Formats: sequence, C-alpha cells, structure tokens
Amino acid sequence: MLNFRAPHITHAPRRPQPRVQARSRCAVSIKAQIKLYTNPGSRGKITEWYLAELNVPHELVSVDMRRGEHKSQTFLAINPFGKVPAMTDGDLPLFESGAILLHLANKYGKLGADELGTAAQWTLFANSTLSEAFFNDRQRPTQMPVMLRTLNDLLTKKPYLTGDGFSVSDIAVGSYLLYLPLFFPDLDLTQYPAVWSYMQRLAERPTCPAPYKE
Repeated sequence: MLNFRAPHITHAPRRPQPRVQARSRCAVSIKAQIKLYTNPGSRGKITEWYLAELNVPHELVSVDMRRGEHKSQTFLAINPFGKVPAMTDGDLPLFESGAILLHLANKYGKLGADELGTAAQWTLFANSTLSEAFFNDRQRPTQMPVMLRTLNDLLTKKPYLTGDGFSVSDIAVGSYLLYLPLFFPDLDLTQYPAVWSYMQRLAERPTCPAPYKE
C-alpha cells in the first residue's frame, strides 16, 4: 500500500547518490548477456522493474557517479553522454530508459505487430510530456492537473493503459506516477481515484521496486 510521507517538499529534490564501490551485482546470472548500468538515484529503477517482470537473466552494474565512473572510457563507449541507465545486450549498447524498455518488450515477444506504436506512444509520453508536467517547476502548476485528470478519465474505463493486461506502457507511465508520493507528499492523489487505484495495483506487483511502494 502506498503511504504519504510527512516532510513538506516545495520542489522535486535531488536524491543523494549512494556510496557504492565499483562492482557489479548479479540479478539472475553472473554470465547474463544483458548488463544494465544503473544507479539508485536515476531512472534505472524503471528498467530494473521491467527486467524483473520479464524474469530474464541479467546483471545489474552499479555506476558510482560520485567517483566519476559514468565518465570512464568504458562507460562512455556504451553511452557517450555519460548518463544512466544504459544497457548492453550482447554486443548491442543502448541508452535512454524508453529505448531500453521498447527493446526488451520487442525482444521478448511482448509486442504484436500493431502494439509497437502504442507502446512507443506511452513510453515517449512518459519520458517527455508526463515527466515535464511533473518535474518542471514552470509547467507543474498547470500541466500536472491536466495529466492526472486525463489519465484518471482513461483509467476509469480500463484497469491498465492498454486494456485488461499489464504491459510495458504501465512500467513507463506508472513509474512516474509512483514517484509522486515520494517527491510531493502533500499532493492529494485520492482526488484522482482511478489513478490512485491504478498506482496501488502497480505497487502491489511483487516485482515493483521497493522505493515505489513507500
């Protein structure tokens, strides 16, 4: 169950970077073909969640931003912009959480011929329109209510964004919704009951990352 936090926050704070030594930890198999380079203060949790949902062998590599590991030549060969998350799937390097989600959904047969466009639509929406509406201080006062009202209307008609079943679209959009109680504990999401119920359904999934459940 999601709970609101007590501290008052006037703007989206930066999460502290953890002090982690340069090492990798294995999520399923140390010889996994997929390596996800992530950091607890990044959007890496979005891609971690989907890998857990797919239940495919993968290795999580914690990138210590404080020590500048994201600027190493090894990492820049994967993402020349030095950002996480990034991923290698065999010899294929990928960056941007949305691209990683779509690659995984396509590779593991989660998208039919007519479903790729819809998945791309929601993934791009989440990482651009929705993210800006929530975390851009200038847009938030007017655009956050619009986004939440519209999503509430859509979710009154179906339990998930694309219908009756959970999909990669719910990972993309749901991750940003589940950030809201963390960053804006005074926001009353119960005024959007369909969105609130949707968030609770997502948080109850066993693979949902622990920070999203708080």
